[in-house]
Amino acid sequence: MKNKKALIISIIVFIIVGVLALLIVLNKGHIGSYALVQTGEESKKQEEILPKLNLELENEYLSSKNKKETVGMTVTIDGETVTEGVTFKSSDEDIVKINKDNELVAVKDGKATITANYDGMDATADVRVITPIKSMTFTTTNSTIRVGKDLQMKLKVTPSDAYIDTLKYTSSDEEIATVDPSGIVTGVAPGKVTITVYDSYTDTEKSVNLTIRK
Repeated sequence: MKNKKALIISIIVFIIVGVLALLIVLNKGHIGSYALVQTGEESKKQEEILPKLNLELENEYLSSKNKKETVGMTVTIDGETVTEGVTFKSSDEDIVKINKDNELVAVKDGKATITANYDGMDATADVRVITPIKSMTFTTTNSTIRVGKDLQMKLKVTPSDAYIDTLKYTSSDEEIATVDPSGIVTGVAPGKVTITVYDSYTDTEKSVNLTIRK
């Protein structure tokens, strides 16, 4: 008799659990307004409403040749600037230090990561100390390219150890000639085109005119 009663209770419990499980599935993890299981969409919404700390640098580069140059930093939470209670740290103080005004100061060439901490939240940004370009000159002697052919632009920079990843090449008309990030020009169609190299750190540029022939 006891075994029969226990079996009946087990069956009832099993049925109740099954019904609850079915309700949870059909209601996407909810029983009424209570969420037993958090769906991906709900998790995403929760992430969206969490405050986000952001660190912005005035410039991603610093000159190792100009010890008076500094880079300021701005910390925001969801677009609102935070000015107090923020601490900063450099991943390598042999490359970049942080002065008493919370500005970045160059020590020597290299790359470092700056971390801002506020109220238990972290934000990071990379900064690179470089030897800037003082001057640049195109030394390419060939001013003519045939359609479908390539020409490697030769650029002389001073000093010779200057950082050149701040350079960007552009073509005045990509329907006549294109140029890739390393300065290789490809003839596309007959015509005249101007190839320009721009240094984003010093805000200077140099140009050369080329003729594309069949």
